[in-house]
Amino acid sequence: MRFRQNMLNKHFGYPEVAPNQFLFKSPHFNIYGYPEELDYTDLISLPENFVRLDAFRRDSSESFELPAEFKAKIKPGDKLIYVSMGSMGSIDVDLMKRLVAELSKSPHKYIFSMGPAHDQYELADNMWGEAFLPQTKLLPLVDMVITHGGNNTVTETFSFGKPMIVLPLFGDQYDNAQRIMEKGYGNRMNGYLFKEGELCKMIDQMLVDK
Repeated sequence: MRFRQNMLNKHFGYPEVAPNQFLFKSPHFNIYGYPEELDYTDLISLPENFVRLDAFRRDSSESFELPAEFKAKIKPGDKLIYVSMGSMGSIDVDLMKRLVAELSKSPHKYIFSMGPAHDQYELADNMWGEAFLPQTKLLPLVDMVITHGGNNTVTETFSFGKPMIVLPLFGDQYDNAQRIMEKGYGNRMNGYLFKEGELCKMIDQMLVDK
């Protein structure tokens, strides 16, 4: 990200981002997107030249329906949970197989965003998924989201008011996971280290926690 920002800065004649600096800060005006409820304004005061927007949310005009075969498996009272580990997380086939194995023991139904490695693993009977899914069309349908904690998924999930379990992988995902847990909008877990049954137990606890 810093490399691409520096390319842009160089093109327009601006100074480069310092090695110890995450992003370029304008001395004039800065806009950032993050939900107000998760923001750090309870811990720090922002300079006057910073303005927050609640979130950037993608929208799509395409229609979407769950496949009839999968819908037939969803009984009254069943919970529907969306699993998305992002474009980077979903190419970790061992991680995706680990999640499938754990969640196959759950009584709930799961929708998987399977990613580009979708042909390298199989889903269980209580699951359905495709390589890529229209996320903003799916989110209103589900009861919970299991995610890597990328900004797009976090802000879009938050805009639909769904609880999250965050399994962070790198970068700002760890900060998002911690903040979601601190603010009571979800929980976090290490996707590589949880013991058998731990993720399912957390899901069940959160679904009954009002």
